[in-house]
Amino acid sequence: MVSFVVSPMKLVSLGVMLIGTILSVSSEELVGVWLGLELNLYGFLVIMNPDGHYSPEPCVKYFVVQSTGSILMLVGFVSLMEQHVVSGLVMSTAGTVLKSGVFPLHSWVPSIIKNSSWLASGLMLTWQKSGPLVFLSMILPSKSLWVVIVSMAGIGAVGGLNQNSVRVMSAYSSFVHTSWMLLGLAWSSVVFVGYFAVYSLSVGLFFYGCSLMNKMSMGSQLSSAASGMGLLMLMGMPPFLGFLAKVLVFLMSGSPVIVACIMGSVISLKFYIDFFYSMVMKSLVDKNKVEVKAIWSLVICMNIMGGALILVSFI
Repeated sequence: MVSFVVSPMKLVSLGVMLIGTILSVSSEELVGVWLGLELNLYGFLVIMNPDGHYSPEPCVKYFVVQSTGSILMLVGFVSLMEQHVVSGLVMSTAGTVLKSGVFPLHSWVPSIIKNSSWLASGLMLTWQKSGPLVFLSMILPSKSLWVVIVSMAGIGAVGGLNQNSVRVMSAYSSFVHTSWMLLGLAWSSVVFVGYFAVYSLSVGLFFYGCSLMNKMSMGSQLSSAASGMGLLMLMGMPPFLGFLAKVLVFLMSGSPVIVACIMGSVISLKFYIDFFYSMVMKSLVDKNKVEVKAIWSLVICMNIMGGALILVSFI
């Protein structure tokens, strides 16, 4: 039996983090965007190391990176208010690119993810990206956005090859998925929300299973099934929801940039499959095969039903 102990500090920090992102996404004023991102940062720093059990190094690195991005954004916003449009846009864009961890200021993501906890890594690859990505799509010109999308797809696909760390592999995988999310966001916010939700669910299941993979219990076997399902969703294999999310972006997109996203996903299948066979399949071979098969059957049925519901909602 796995027990979860949630302290009041964690709950407050989680609330501050969620409110900050919602404020930054929904605000119509530049000051509101900046304030929301700052609230999100301070709430997330507590979640990264709430009990002091983990190394402070990733927390310090993340704080320095995000603080630098915040300063650049604030200087850019002040310049825009003073009618210095060009310099304001340049500074705002640089700060947002740094905070979101996209090309060309993306190199800090794998190093911080590698040494962070599973919870912090999962949030960093999902929820922490939502606010900066939405704002980036608003201020970045179309041609520059296409360059970022193509670069992220290529870097994520090639960088993830021959990686031994699951967290680092997931960081490079997030680059490929970020290219899909940016492309979807450029054409439809509804498609972006759908893709982001599926991607967040996939990462959550995958990281949850990996965090419990070394425990020799039935719970560990069930978590192995969950991580395998999350991995298949990240791969975009039919009939899982990850495949449907990519199809929706493909159908909505009218740009040839989609080819780069597809190529990045195809190349990234290599390290997905390597991990699937080396870790997940081995942990599923045990005496509880009946229970594990039942979990897999339930998971596949849930994905098929979820995909059908999404398709019906778009008809």
